[in-house]
Amino acid sequence: MINEQRITDNFLDMVKIPSPSLKERVMADYVKAELEKIGLEVTEDNAGESCNGNAGNIIGVLKAKGSNKKKVLFSAHMDTVLPCDKITPIIEDGIIKSDGTSVLGGDDKAGIAAILEMLKQLKENNLDHPEIIVVFSIAEEIGLLGARAMDVEKYAPDFGIIIDSGGKPGTVTVQAPFAAKGKIEIIGKPAHAGLEPENGINALVVASHAITKLRLGRVDENTTSNIGVVTGGTAVNIVMPSVSMMYEARSFDGKVLDELLSETKAIFTETAKEFGAEFKEEIVKGYDGFKIEAGSEILRVLEGACKDIDIEYKPMKSGGGSDTNIYNGKGIPSVNLGIGMSKVHTKEEFIKIEDMVGCTKLLLSIIDKI
Repeated sequence: MINEQRITDNFLDMVKIPSPSLKERVMADYVKAELEKIGLEVTEDNAGESCNGNAGNIIGVLKAKGSNKKKVLFSAHMDTVLPCDKITPIIEDGIIKSDGTSVLGGDDKAGIAAILEMLKQLKENNLDHPEIIVVFSIAEEIGLLGARAMDVEKYAPDFGIIIDSGGKPGTVTVQAPFAAKGKIEIIGKPAHAGLEPENGINALVVASHAITKLRLGRVDENTTSNIGVVTGGTAVNIVMPSVSMMYEARSFDGKVLDELLSETKAIFTETAKEFGAEFKEEIVKGYDGFKIEAGSEILRVLEGACKDIDIEYKPMKSGGGSDTNIYNGKGIPSVNLGIGMSKVHTKEEFIKIEDMVGCTKLLLSIIDKI
């Protein structure tokens, strides 16, 4: 039986530890100590060096008990979005939330809490299990950097279970999009706006003409496109010499994404040429999408595990990315499980204790089905 008080206390301890992206050192030391107490072989990789962070991914291995030869990866990330310098959790009616001055940090410390409780249950109840590889990653929130840098192939897991999603336990993300983002810049020509505006090229005007031709928002049922940040100008009486825009696009179809990126680039290039301006772009692919096909081994295990503990198995696709994208891209069939985190990345974030407990039960059921 899941120790509800222990998982709650563990979660509360962790959310009080500030761990913004690239500053996960204290959190990393905490989970290292927890894994070592449980009896895992624990290492820390050099992922932090690749992104100027102060900690690496924490990796724990629990060798198989019994005859099961499978290897399973369980993962959650240590970093949280801002503001997280001082988190004061409050419990009301079985719900944990922040005091309204910060995020809660359930994204993704709830995932870590569930994994730790799962491991403790395995050890305390002397349960058989396959080899378990635990990864607590860094810098997920700023580009999945920890998972990118990890040498997961060295551990050769048969599949991965990532706990980093909203939705009740039983919600399983089986598809996520390809994505790209970066800066678009139009270089015009400055001139005095009141004396000789005809001698300038207003970069904002050029950009505006291009934007009217773009496909933005919901491009189709599988694809989105957005300009989210626009900056430019030096003074109100100077023709705007340059404007930069932060752009992103996502699609469940990699070919459609490539076509959209090419189209967007062509529109800006042609419009800039028409006005005598210059166009620059630094759009890069962020991560590959994935789709786990119905009937695959990992989904058969998940569906059976949900049935065994009488919760609804709910496969879904997500418009966001996670470490799951990276592990699938490295050849490890992986899914992202819901743990009930709600209103993440806001000061209204909350999670129900019963959902953390339910997710832990599901993890144990998954192990039992493997």
